[in-house]
Amino acid sequence: MLAKYPLSIEETNALTRARPQLGAEAASEPVALPGADVAELVHLARAVLMKSPEDLAAIAQAAPSMPANWIDMFTAERARAVAEAKFWSTAIAYLMATAPSGVANDG
Repeated sequence: MLAKYPLSIEETNALTRARPQLGAEAASEPVALPGADVAELVHLARAVLMKSPEDLAAIAQAAPSMPANWIDMFTAERARAVAEAKFWSTAIAYLMATAPSGVANDG
């Protein structure tokens, strides 16, 4: 279980470095981000979710750009995940459309 304040300002700053931006071509296939970056982002999201509104307000007052950076990173990760889900859905749909009708489908 994470502590109430699992990240120091230095750790948080390290997590808020620039992340890859998704272009229009990202919708056609998944974008591979290094596993450590995704793991760090998940850790940051969990830490944010554990904080009270007052704690988040204090962070925003101490470092005003930090919450905006987090929002940008979470939005980019969500866009990547949506693009990846569309990629897998398209592959599944293609297989289902071309598979013989007797092939079982658990999806």
